[in-house]
Amino acid sequence: MGKKDTRRTLTRFDTAEFVPMATFGGSDGAMLWHNISFDAESGTGSYLLVMAPGASSAPHRHRGAEEFYVLEGELVDFDGHAYGAGDFVRLEPGTAHSSLSPTGCKLLVTHWGRTERVSIGELEPLT
Repeated sequence: MGKKDTRRTLTRFDTAEFVPMATFGGSDGAMLWHNISFDAESGTGSYLLVMAPGASSAPHRHRGAEEFYVLEGELVDFDGHAYGAGDFVRLEPGTAHSSLSPTGCKLLVTHWGRTERVSIGELEPLT
């Protein structure tokens, strides 16, 4: 985590230490994360995510909402919807998706509940 006192945590993207994120299919090092406040048991909290060019997440469903802010690069959801730097996205509880970053990207991600892996056949367009 970043510098912490009893009431504040400060994390900088440029100095944070990142590790492979195996949870959503990034065990090969193509997806790296830095945990800010994410609690695996409850599935809630925030983290920084770096996706290498061509990296993709495994299909998964959110029991709570997912929110992410694209800091750099491009992220494309399985239904073809593309997000770029400056986009803030909220996916409602129950949403199932997977994402690909053709050029690589940096995200700030917040989960409001647990996730579960699903098959590609369970994905439906989000629009």
